[in-house]
Parts: sequence; C-alpha cells; structure tokens
Amino acid sequence: MKSFYASCELVARGRHPLKDLLVVMSHADNTSGLILASSPMAKKLLGITNVTRAWQLPNIIENPAVADLIIVPPRMRYYISENLKIQAIIRNYAADEDIMWYSIDEGVVDLTHSLNYFVPENLSRTKKLDILAQRIQLDILQNTGIYATVGLSNSNPLLAKLALDNEAKHAKNMRALWNYQDIANKVWQIPELDDFWGIGKRMKKNFLQMGIQTIYDLAHASPAELKKKFGIIGLQLYHHANGIDRTKLQKRYVPKSKNLGNSQILPRDYRGEEMPLIIREMAEQVATRLRRRRGRTETVSLAIGYSNTALTKGFSRQLKIPPTDNTNELSEHLLFLFKKFYTGEAVRSIAVSYSAIQPCVGKQLDLFKEVDQQIRQEHLDQVTDLIRERYGFVSLIRASSKLEHARSVTRANLVGGHDGGAGGLDGL
Repeated sequence: MKSFYASCELVARGRHPLKDLLVVMSHADNTSGLILASSPMAKKLLGITNVTRAWQLPNIIENPAVADLIIVPPRMRYYISENLKIQAIIRNYAADEDIMWYSIDEGVVDLTHSLNYFVPENLSRTKKLDILAQRIQLDILQNTGIYATVGLSNSNPLLAKLALDNEAKHAKNMRALWNYQDIANKVWQIPELDDFWGIGKRMKKNFLQMGIQTIYDLAHASPAELKKKFGIIGLQLYHHANGIDRTKLQKRYVPKSKNLGNSQILPRDYRGEEMPLIIREMAEQVATRLRRRRGRTETVSLAIGYSNTALTKGFSRQLKIPPTDNTNELSEHLLFLFKKFYTGEAVRSIAVSYSAIQPCVGKQLDLFKEVDQQIRQEHLDQVTDLIRERYGFVSLIRASSKLEHARSVTRANLVGGHDGGAGGLDGL
C-alpha cells in the first residue's frame, strides 16, 4: 500500500493520498515527535523521510509548502481496520493458503491456482498477471481509496518483492514484473547493497569489508565463504542475489522454539531504584500471555539498554529456572538477573522474554514452599487473567502501577508501540 498510514489519514479527510501533504507523527513521550509515515507529496516537497523528527521539519520561511502540511497523530486501530478491508479484497482472488501478509501494509499472493479464473486463458502468463494486478489495484482503490503498488513475477516471490521495492514504487502504473531473465539487467543493477531485501546497514558494512560492493559481486562471491562467515543467512543472500527463492507460501514456517517477550523504550532515563517496578510490570504482562498459551517457561531473559550518556551499552542475560507460569516467581527471577548484572547506569530500554516453553500439563509443587500458598497464587493468577481478558488489562492492576514512573497503564492503549487512537476522526 502506498504510504499506508498517511494515505488512510488523507482518505479519511476527503483528501488525495498522492497529491496532498500529510505526516503521521507520534507524540509519544519517548519519540520526541517521530514521523511514522509521510504522504508521497510531503516527501517530495519537504524532503523528509519516515525517520524524520519534528524538529527536522523545515519552517515556512525555508519551505513555503509547510503551510499546506497536515500533521496528525497515529491511529493504529484505524489502520488495522483498513488493513482488514484490504485483506478481504485480496481473499476474493486467492485461497487463504496462497496469501501471506508480510506486514500491515504489504503481502504476498500466489495466483498460480486462480489466475485462469479471472483472465482469459489465451493470453500469455505475463499479460494475465498484469491484467489481474491492475484489477486488484482498482478494487482496493474503489473500496478504500488507497493506492497499491504491485511487484510481479512468473518465477518466485523474491523477484516479485524486489520488483516491488526497486521499480513498482516508482512506475507510473505502480506495477513492475521481474523474472529469471531479468536478473542480470535488474537484480544485479540494484544501486546499493542495502537497497536489496534482507541487507541492512550492518550487513552492508560486513560485505564491503569482504570486498563485496554490489549485488553482482555478492552473486559471484564464494558461497562457502559466505556461509562460513554469516552462517545460513550468508548462503541465503548468495542465492537471493542470483534470484533463487524456493519459497512456497503454502508451506508455512514453524519455528522449533516459540518465545514470548516484550520490550519498550522508556520515556526518560530511569534510575536503578525505579526499575524493579518496570520489571515486575513486564514480567506480569508476558506471564499473562504465557498462561493464555497454556505453557510454562524454563528460561527467562532480561536485556537492559543504558542511556546514551552511559559508558557501556547495557547487558543481556538469561537464567534457566524450574518450569513455571507464576507471575511472582517469574518476576523474582528477572529481578535476580537485574540485581546481579546492573552496574548503576541510567536505563533507557528494557526487554523481557520467556523461552524453552513447554505445555502446561498439571501442577508441579515446590516441596520447599507451602502447598496452600502455591495453590492460592495459581488461582489468583487465573482469576486475574479472566478479569483482564473480559474487561481489559488495566481493569485490574497493582497499586504500584499508579505510581508516577509506572508504565502499564500508559502502555495499555498502545498498538504496535504507538497510540491506538480512535476509529474515526472524532478520536482526533
């Protein structure tokens, strides 16, 4: 979807998604006015990106176009509802097993089994794909007002993705087709290494140190050397640089180990004595999800990121524990890690996760604790979960979560780390 968040906001206001200027700016206390999305015209006329801060916006003297700029807060629930409308449209063209949503504004569709239902069979496959892609674009536009860009391929999902990122977004009809025969003149001609799907700034730096400066270089590098240095990811990127992708959307990846976790960037630098409350809140939030899955964890992990003013970056540690889903026990284990490895610096980020999760098949009592106390705590967790499931997480909170530096209540309204907002313009 073209500039999805910004387009949703412009359509809601009766404005044109491609012609009007709008930015979705988070005013959350930990972002200092971070632009989450910009309309294409805002990017073009103001020279901004989706990582621009509020203070980096030009003023009206520097750029008169600012006078026409609309600045709105995020409404994540609204964007999710619009995404569900688009998902329903896509399901008119393919079976559920042939669709994979990559993110809230992007998905992959395998039309192999349904293409001939919608397009005359006497046309070439390339022509069929283009006709149906245009039909899907128009369907989405007419039902939501959102413009969609489409990457196409007769070969594999990777080439469709590369076509989307590197050509369709800039094409007049917002469509582009890349096949195996286009690898030399399109894939290998992608300007920068980090313009390629799966390669970030850090991997680009690693490749440059190896003498790999282009996608062509990567495609002709030693696969054995890449695997030795980067593991399976290095080998995968080698194949991708050669346009090779054996992905089948119908064969969903099932991870061997399922972890549960939560993380947050704190609104300010937190002192050491403020952190136990934050750790307990996060331990409880993740424990609720753990019990919902009817699981127990054998490993807890805590990652603490220090402030930019600190001499060190922080620490990340894990602890193997007896299997449990008890909130208090999990909190104590995480606090043990914090007290053991914390060095007194100001804290700015925290992450909590539970791994080595096993099914909950009965209660394992601790012989060194009172049996009645253990049973009462289990019942308390169960009742708390039931109340929160029905009335929301903040319907029942600890008194400590009302303290000034607590985060549970503030974070309860966040969706994807940002303000959930209201469904309509009344919520603004």
